[in-house]
Amino acid sequence: MHDQRDGRDGRDGNDCGHDHGGGSHQHGPSGSEFLELELSRMLYSRASEVAKEVAVEILRDAVRERLRERIGDKLRAIGRLAADELAEDVAVNLEIEARIAAHMQRGMGVGARLEAAIAQTARGDAPETPARAGRSRRRRR
Repeated sequence: MHDQRDGRDGRDGNDCGHDHGGGSHQHGPSGSEFLELELSRMLYSRASEVAKEVAVEILRDAVRERLRERIGDKLRAIGRLAADELAEDVAVNLEIEARIAAHMQRGMGVGARLEAAIAQTARGDAPETPARAGRSRRRRR
């Protein structure tokens, strides 16, 4: 086992307590937490990852360019058609939503109309519906 006085158990105050990649802790003098002793390896590893990402981006650009050359007009026409269909769907949905909102707004006054209808039937009058109200107004003229 380790002799506790040799400083290898991490309790000698030199363990910076920071994870510097790979889950291992670097040991060094107090105040050296900022040091990345293997920074060049970490940067190279990250550069390799970035290089792969950039290569894929270049491939995407090349494919995009070639498709544009070969069938760009057709793809644009299809895209316009899809956009027009979506625009129509959105317009219809907005119209339906507006009609539902108006219907719900009219429904908010149902309570008062219900009370009036009940009061009329209690007096023996026939309740007045919107259709009858229009006809009775025409007759009264």
